Amino acid sequence: MTLRAAPQNRPEDFDLAALADGCCERLAAAYEVRGMIAPPIPLPVIEVQHEAEGVVTLWVQVPPEMVADYNPGQYFMCWNPYDATGSMGRPNYHSEKPYSVGDVKIDRSGVDERIAADTGGSGRTMLGFTVKDLGRQSGELTRMAVGDWLAVRGPFGTSFPRMNSGDRLILVSGGIGSTPMHMAALDARRKLGERLRIDAIMGFRNAVEVHYIERMDNLCDSLEITTDDGSMGTSGFPTGPLPDLLSNGHEGRTVLLTCGPEPMMKPVLQMAVDAGVECYAAMERYLPCSVAMCGLCMVGDRLTCVDGPVMEGDWLLQQADFGAAH
Repeated sequence: MTLRAAPQNRPEDFDLAALADGCCERLAAAYEVRGMIAPPIPLPVIEVQHEAEGVVTLWVQVPPEMVADYNPGQYFMCWNPYDATGSMGRPNYHSEKPYSVGDVKIDRSGVDERIAADTGGSGRTMLGFTVKDLGRQSGELTRMAVGDWLAVRGPFGTSFPRMNSGDRLILVSGGIGSTPMHMAALDARRKLGERLRIDAIMGFRNAVEVHYIERMDNLCDSLEITTDDGSMGTSGFPTGPLPDLLSNGHEGRTVLLTCGPEPMMKPVLQMAVDAGVECYAAMERYLPCSVAMCGLCMVGDRLTCVDGPVMEGDWLLQQADFGAAH
């Protein structure tokens, strides 16, 4: 089945910027009504940024208010209505799944800097969804090209706690859990500047999968990389260097945030609780609906889609179904 709107059927002189502007206007109108996008709205991919082997960031244009209102930890439901063949006939390749925002930026390539200040023009605001090839749906997304459709709805879910001047933020990520940790660091640094300390540990299986290092290094006061096989940074898991961070006394509030595989997050949270540190995890569970209808994202007696994905560490440690691979 090949449809007229498939990216492969566009003429060579197709105006992608005009399409993005039109879709952005539609997005803004829908967002104004409810403060979120309820039904999925397709957006053209403006840029594809290759981060590492099997890891890409897909950039889409969105209204400025969506970027301003977004709270790190929240997620969007994303799907590509057309698979890589330009059709819609391959089940599971274009199913909808949740993704955290990995980065935000303003594209000023089309702005005349000489008059931008006078006219108020600031460029196109963009959300970046960083995706790792972990199966059919995510693998299809990592093979998308500029101009392909990415449909989004949201944002949904809970967010990380607000940081205050003088606080210390410890971020521990595993694999693609880097994305919400980066947004937490970016948000805290933009709001508080140097009035808080940020320490981060990023864990990966090997050097080939390492990504987001430069982004995090620019935001954090300290950054340590671990790889399971020792091919980059410290050999081992993020739990290795964590005790030193937790024992490093800080006058004032310390908050630990973590995201990654549950077998990694469980000992991270336990170490934080044992050290008396306030801690939260951004959960990664099978989440097909986002509106508390299917019940497939249960953790204890909570639904990840509406009661999460950000949940308190001390509560998670009391749940029998937390800590196994999912």
